[in-house]
Amino acid sequence: MKTKLILVSLVLLGITARPGFCQIYRDYSVNNIDSESLLSGELFDPASTPDISTYFNREWLSGDIRLTDGRIIRNKKIKYNGLIDELFWLETVSNRTIKLDKESILQFHFLNFQGDTTIHFIKTKLKQDIFTDSTEIFLQEVKKGNLSLLISHSYYFAGKEAVRMNRNLYLKEIYKEESVYYLSFPENRIIEFKRFSRKNLFASIPDKKDLIKQYLRESISGNIRTDQEILDFFLFLSSFDY
Repeated sequence: MKTKLILVSLVLLGITARPGFCQIYRDYSVNNIDSESLLSGELFDPASTPDISTYFNREWLSGDIRLTDGRIIRNKKIKYNGLIDELFWLETVSNRTIKLDKESILQFHFLNFQGDTTIHFIKTKLKQDIFTDSTEIFLQEVKKGNLSLLISHSYYFAGKEAVRMNRNLYLKEIYKEESVYYLSFPENRIIEFKRFSRKNLFASIPDKKDLIKQYLRESISGNIRTDQEILDFFLFLSSFDY
């Protein structure tokens, strides 16, 4: 048994010592629910870190990570970036940033995000247009039930602006958030909404057209734009059978 352990250690040492390749990091922390659970990913160069404004959480926060095999890695320092749709982990012993392997992650949960203990993301397969194949992205699961509400915290490039640093002018890339909402129905039917306009709603949920018209007539603003209005509308839709 000792011989096998020594051999594994030597192999891992040989892999991480090779220059010029992405290094794979595996963690066998005592915080794991199972001592054989692991986190894997690439060492991430801080110099190539995406713009700080494109992170869902700009500071490292404690969180749990559920792997695709069902095991849970508990209480790790993590960050999520919406621009590149990647989850990062701060390995606290070496203070190294690891871009985690998305394929091995099912979902992750922030233990406390600005006082909210319910924030979690789940990996979901989506076909975003007719020209591309289905892809797996992380979506925030806001409400779950017979009808579920999910949000993609994505960003788009909005241009560049000149900023002054140390008496020199630099061009800074500007990104703006573009939240995309998804309604997940039974039988894996998912509808995407960038805006909850009447036209989009009537076309996407035609069997509820009359009910939606009545809802909008009776609502205070007659619109579905703010976070609260979106949540209220979702709760309204959730009251029906699908």
